[in-house]
Amino acid sequence: MAMVEWTRLSGDQVEGLTATLLCRRYPDASRIRPSSGDGGIDLLVPGSEGKSVIYQVKKFASNLSSSQKSQIEKSLRRLEEYRSEHDLIVESWHLALPLDPTNENLQWLVETTKGRPYPCDWKGLSFLDGLAAEFPDVVDYYVGNGKQRLESVIEKLTSAMGMKPSGGDGLITPAQLGDYLRELAPILDTDPHFRYEVSVGPTKPYITSEPGMVFATVRTTGPDNSNAVTVRVFTRFKAALEFRPIPINVVIHAEPGSDLQRELANFTKYGTSLSAPIGTVDAKMNLPGGLGGDLTGAGLHIIAADGQANTPSHVLRMIAINPRNEIVATALIDMQQPTFGLDHTGARITGTERNGSFRVDMRSDFSLQVTTLTISDVSVKGLAPHDAVTALRVLTALQSPNRIAIAAPHGPVENPIGLPDDFALPDSASLNALIEIATSLETIQEHTTIQLAMPAGISPGEAASWKTAARLLLGEQVNATTAVVPTCLNPGVSAPEGKFAIAYYSELSVTVNSTTIPLGTILMHCPIAEVDPVSVKQHDDHIDCSIHPVDSAVITARLTRPE
Repeated sequence: MAMVEWTRLSGDQVEGLTATLLCRRYPDASRIRPSSGDGGIDLLVPGSEGKSVIYQVKKFASNLSSSQKSQIEKSLRRLEEYRSEHDLIVESWHLALPLDPTNENLQWLVETTKGRPYPCDWKGLSFLDGLAAEFPDVVDYYVGNGKQRLESVIEKLTSAMGMKPSGGDGLITPAQLGDYLRELAPILDTDPHFRYEVSVGPTKPYITSEPGMVFATVRTTGPDNSNAVTVRVFTRFKAALEFRPIPINVVIHAEPGSDLQRELANFTKYGTSLSAPIGTVDAKMNLPGGLGGDLTGAGLHIIAADGQANTPSHVLRMIAINPRNEIVATALIDMQQPTFGLDHTGARITGTERNGSFRVDMRSDFSLQVTTLTISDVSVKGLAPHDAVTALRVLTALQSPNRIAIAAPHGPVENPIGLPDDFALPDSASLNALIEIATSLETIQEHTTIQLAMPAGISPGEAASWKTAARLLLGEQVNATTAVVPTCLNPGVSAPEGKFAIAYYSELSVTVNSTTIPLGTILMHCPIAEVDPVSVKQHDDHIDCSIHPVDSAVITARLTRPE
């Protein structure tokens, strides 16, 4: 790679080349577009401990004039204003330009930056030439018009095509093609903004998104399209798309009143995901790597920003407030980044309750000044009972005359919004029954070290047994459902006659998700009972019989407390 003739380049070429070289060296750098509010920052590189390294890029390639010095001084003043207004912590500031400084230049810079709480230096011609030598593909892209890259590719491709597989049994195997593949790999590594990964294999129904991937193309092969060549394209640095945008012109043909038309309207207004089936899309794409072109009768799938997020962008509270202005239920919602429609008339933000029990979708129509709230994907399966109770209390409280508020995780709750009289979640009756079950299991959990989880399916008998056990654990006396008490009398004792009162102990336990959980001992009492004479039977040295309540007497139970 020849040395860059900086003085022969236009100002835009110098600044574009310098900024790209710096971004290749520091892939996490952000390029700040020139504006009145750019703070005199061209590139911002994440530093240590939350600090920022600032680069100011200038095109000056000959000794600085007074006017050029004034431009640099102005940029420094704007940085100081921006830093104080936005709490920006600057680790260092660098002036990057294709000009090595004179002693007078360095003295001027020292005087200009005196008193600043961060070091400032001059990154000149030697520094930029070093970057150019490190990333020759960038220089060739901006200066050489790709000629050198093309010559290199042709040379490598010719070499690869001349190779012959190593020996074998007549079958070409991946192992035999190893040298080919290793020789071909560098051919794809000549784009200064993007890198490419090519794979060959069976056609897959979808392509998994990966960090840094901007798009992928799939070309099927074979008579049944069962095999495919997949090309994944990744950015080499964070700001790559600032330097090399990817324009795509798309026309979607949607029948009036169709689901596709409604989906397209939501995408246009709120930035939601969009799936257009094959046959409805025409497109012109200027993709890197020669992968673009014209498409007719294609399909399209656009994933909203929140659809691929791995972590929430922020946390909010969803709060239900009753008419007495009391908070009756609260849940934390992990919110994703908002999406905005193409026409800038609406926005959408989605989130998931902290434990995944339901999803929230809020859409704001700016023109109508209306916000709609949708709750979906409600499921407490597998949650700890107390987490399920927290979520279900919020959901069951979302009804008039209660109000709803969205607030920060901590602090005051302001501007609650009234719920419409007809607002109700689907299957609200099931939610009310479910919260009763979850509350029972929450009480049981407080009396056992066995970690409980909400079951997928719950029978009426299970729900009733958990409710009874929870009441007993809370100290209540409950009516037992047992109508007959099998009894084993002591040896030599006859079955009692007539009516009498009985009291006996029984072990309390419940079964949750096939696990039996012991909870203690209960005292059972029946004020009027008698022996069923038919049940009296001699068994070895003792008598077995059954005792049952009479005269409408009820067996009651209460939990015994250890002394």
